[in-house]
Amino acid sequence: MCTSFAVYSQEKAIYGMNFDADDIDLKLKVNSYNDMNLFYFSGLADNKYRDIAGFNSEGLFICTQAVEYSPGFKSSCNENDWFAFDIFDEALKKTRKTSEFFAMLNKRVISYPKNPLFPDLGLHTIIADKTGDAFILEEGNDTNIVSPIHNDFIIMTNFPNGDFKDANYNKVYGIGADRYICAHEYIHNNIHSFGINEAFEVLSKTSREDTRCSIVYEPLKNEIYISFKKDSSKKWKISIIEKTIQSLDGFLSNNKIQFKNEEIFVKDIISLYK
Repeated sequence: MCTSFAVYSQEKAIYGMNFDADDIDLKLKVNSYNDMNLFYFSGLADNKYRDIAGFNSEGLFICTQAVEYSPGFKSSCNENDWFAFDIFDEALKKTRKTSEFFAMLNKRVISYPKNPLFPDLGLHTIIADKTGDAFILEEGNDTNIVSPIHNDFIIMTNFPNGDFKDANYNKVYGIGADRYICAHEYIHNNIHSFGINEAFEVLSKTSREDTRCSIVYEPLKNEIYISFKKDSSKKWKISIIEKTIQSLDGFLSNNKIQFKNEEIFVKDIISLYK
């Protein structure tokens, strides 16, 4: 089901996400495009790896996850619409700020094709940059629904944020509402000292039995911290600039390895580090 957030504290940005799903194969990729390095987190579905979350070395974060739209909602997509999976790659490669994404969006309408990871649900997307600008993008009837950041942080779970623009945080309902409220309260109470440890605490508090991966990204350092299968005692650190991954916590050594052919499968990472 997934939980993601962007928090801005003391001129520092921290992004985080939990990926909740069946026990599918996962892949990490770091490559380059023009003058930027890009990170992709992907999952295997229908014999194809689908991008779930990504960052670029300019500090842009994008994550697409499941959403349960209101009863009776029907997608009104047509051939002129901009599909969500195209957004993902284009945003990471061509934008450094969310404002640039809006310029690129222009009059195009977002549409979300069915995702085999969540066949009975729709999708929505969070986009954030290191300056403090962030929003959630959802599908409307012939329009885009945009929910901007408020009060230095933004959270996305699995209900449509656009349905609760004027509601208090503890009045939301739907799939993931409990995780949203929990994350909101913890972040609000720790906003003045929010860092890597606090981000992992949010992910721990909002994890589920099917949480497969937890990711925290500090864009000012271009460093990613990652753990798998709810085992937060073992963490790895990824450098987007160096294109390396190394064991960090819970291991006897902290060997650093290069991303071979720009990608590494998570099952190989786990087997390499004991």
